[in-house]
Amino acid sequence: MAVIPRFHVRKPMNFKKHFITSMLLAMAWIITIMAIMVFQLLKSTHDESLQQRGLEMASILARDPVVIEAVERANRESGVSIRSYIENLRAETEVSFIVVVNKDAIRLSHPVAEKVGKKFVGDDIQPVLKQGIKHSTYAVGSLGMAIRSFAPVKVNGEVIGAVCVGILKGEVSHLFIERHAHLLLLVLLVLVVTVVLIIVVLSKLKRTMQDLEPELVVNRLMEHDRIFNAIRDPIVSVDNAFLITAINDMATKILAMGGMGKQDYIGQPLSRFSSALDKIARAGHGQAYSGNLRLGKLDYRVCIYPLQAAQEQHGYVIFFLADMELNDLRKELIYYKNYAELLRSKTHEYSNKLNVLSGMLQLKHYDEAIEFIDRESKGHQHIIGNLVRSIQNSLVASLLLAKYNKAAEMGIKYELDEDNILQDYSKLVSEKLATILGNLIDNAILAAWNNRQNVTPLVHVYVSDRSQHVILEVQDTGAGIASELADNILDYGVTSKKEQEQTGVGLYLVNELVKQFRGSIDWERTEDNTTLFSIYLDKSEIKRYESESHYHDY
Repeated sequence: MAVIPRFHVRKPMNFKKHFITSMLLAMAWIITIMAIMVFQLLKSTHDESLQQRGLEMASILARDPVVIEAVERANRESGVSIRSYIENLRAETEVSFIVVVNKDAIRLSHPVAEKVGKKFVGDDIQPVLKQGIKHSTYAVGSLGMAIRSFAPVKVNGEVIGAVCVGILKGEVSHLFIERHAHLLLLVLLVLVVTVVLIIVVLSKLKRTMQDLEPELVVNRLMEHDRIFNAIRDPIVSVDNAFLITAINDMATKILAMGGMGKQDYIGQPLSRFSSALDKIARAGHGQAYSGNLRLGKLDYRVCIYPLQAAQEQHGYVIFFLADMELNDLRKELIYYKNYAELLRSKTHEYSNKLNVLSGMLQLKHYDEAIEFIDRESKGHQHIIGNLVRSIQNSLVASLLLAKYNKAAEMGIKYELDEDNILQDYSKLVSEKLATILGNLIDNAILAAWNNRQNVTPLVHVYVSDRSQHVILEVQDTGAGIASELADNILDYGVTSKKEQEQTGVGLYLVNELVKQFRGSIDWERTEDNTTLFSIYLDKSEIKRYESESHYHDY
């Protein structure tokens, strides 16, 4: 019978074990390197201290009368020894050996009695005997590796011998450990304290995360975001100070027509986007509350619920429920039906023109056909030529051409100033400029169309960035802004339109974008009974916006 191999799936290390292991290894590595560096520095300092002490002791002994007298005798005769005298002195110190030699490097003392009378081992004694130089070395002698310090024995300035004071390598290490053992204990204590702190911090983190692994937390946050955005009703969450903490996609669309990213709402006061909504939210005074709100053309039932956890209030969640009656739905349907009919009539109109052109060609009326084509395309070619000559910004140029087509479909005269000029900007800024112009031109086209019974509809556009400012001007032959709306025309939801969908948003959005550039927006009723909107943006502020707001994507 065949044996089926059993595969063991290795269980992944959980966050706590992985975190502790990683932190311990990192801390152990850091502490080890630091300890090696510190101990190396201390070892060097310790060896230098021993060398200095050895030189001082050797210098003192080199001036000892007993040593000087013994060295003088050893230079005249053999067999001289002062071992007992020197060994008695060495016993009172921490050095390993003291050796006295004559000018021929013959030992007069040594810890081992049998080595007295023999030649000193090592060439490091020669500088002392020949030149009278005091120095220290790390060398191997008859007793092994040691720190050896030399001092000359002099009489009347003449070198007659030398004194060597040494500490063996084993004794050096023993002295070092004895004097710095507390540092080793300190390193171990730091390591233990670090481990304890890591465990404490990790336990606090685990309690905060409710014992969930980071991967699971991330997955839950992503799932929460997906569910939040899947809800088709607008939802906004605010904290106790009524600063926005969360908002779903539907809410961004009704608050600013989707013209701003979610990150632009987070941390902003609710009153910035709707003062009426802010008043309703505050009216509940910490309790569940509901009220009615009109945004643009649509009415909403707004429900406010407090957010509570552990008997503490952390803010409010706001739900928008569209309150559309049957008549409202019928109006919306009629609006879309009329728009469809307009598209159908335009299609039929162009189809007729193509049939006329086809007939002219079949009848070989080529001159009439050319004249017909030239008449139809003259205005379009003029606009395109103007754009090619003056507008280098492709996004803005495309927007201006699209609005010309829209105005032409509605029978509105659309003029681009012959003095237009606009350089290319980054995609971020170009999108903002196109959005500003698009909303102003849409409003101008609609205003001119609504006033067509009184004056021939006309929209005039001027764009310039010759100086230190970018200037955008849109002029129309509309009836103007009603006096009761003049002071609040830039507020959200304020409009003079009656039947169009999503009203009261265009100028509000334009004003918000202008604020981002720290520019200004002005409007006036001219002497020619036209309405003129003017936007002024400082180029330095545009550069500042590009550097500070590169993450925005409207």
